[in-house]
Amino acid sequence: MRTLQVKEAWSQRSQPSISGVVQSWERKDLRLTAYDGYEAYIGTLPLEESSNWRAGVYDDLADAEFERLLRSMSRIPDHDIYPVFEEGITQFEPETSTQDYFLKQPNTSIYKGNDDVAQLMLAEARANQRFLAHPHVNLGSYLGCVVRGGRIVSLAFPKYVGTLADRVRKARQLGPAHFPAEERERCIDSIQSAVRHLHSLGYAHNDISACNIMFDSSGTAMLIDLDSCAPFGEKVKKGGIVGGWRGPSFWKQEFKQSSIECDELSLQYVRNWLISELSDKPGSEGL
Repeated sequence: MRTLQVKEAWSQRSQPSISGVVQSWERKDLRLTAYDGYEAYIGTLPLEESSNWRAGVYDDLADAEFERLLRSMSRIPDHDIYPVFEEGITQFEPETSTQDYFLKQPNTSIYKGNDDVAQLMLAEARANQRFLAHPHVNLGSYLGCVVRGGRIVSLAFPKYVGTLADRVRKARQLGPAHFPAEERERCIDSIQSAVRHLHSLGYAHNDISACNIMFDSSGTAMLIDLDSCAPFGEKVKKGGIVGGWRGPSFWKQEFKQSSIECDELSLQYVRNWLISELSDKPGSEGL
């Protein structure tokens, strides 16, 4: 399978002002990551290409266009993104599965020339394995890891319907009746229950966002994406930024260590975001 992902890269700059030095963010370039089967690539495009390449995932590019882009990108060594398989971690074989599933590949968009991406994937596999023994109805299920050549190349999860961000976007287009206040409140309460379950086991999620909350086919809210999940006090290698999912302009407090406070503030941020996105619409009762 061939996929290309485009993301905007941002850089921080300091500017003098009357009150002192002000930190601001500006778009730097477009960051490209691609998969050609299990081979991963990384590269950039200038901002001038923004009109041709919107941020998102492209999985239907013509072969000629895909190969043209690959020629301008660099191959990422397998050992930097695929961790060595560990005994005791559940394996999943896509070819023999009879259920709908989603395969999560390593997050190469944060690749910095070392094996941090591989370590994050291994940490996520370990966390999901641990919670298999301690499940929760609102914590995303885990099917296992896909192993090729002795390395974990992807993690398998049930396929869910869509994210909270998707549902809010649709409700803004069609009207809040498509996501009424009682359902929004039920969603937040469900995720809060999942978060408290993690906390009872000594872990924090550290990356709660509208993109990491999904719904199953029955409309039940599920907290997903455990690559930032870590025991209390452990260094956060990804996430840890309240509101970070909305981009640098919306960032709030940043946490360097896994903590309950990070989760509580992030969940409150999502709750407030729901209110601001939908409660001002005619007929909305608020949250």
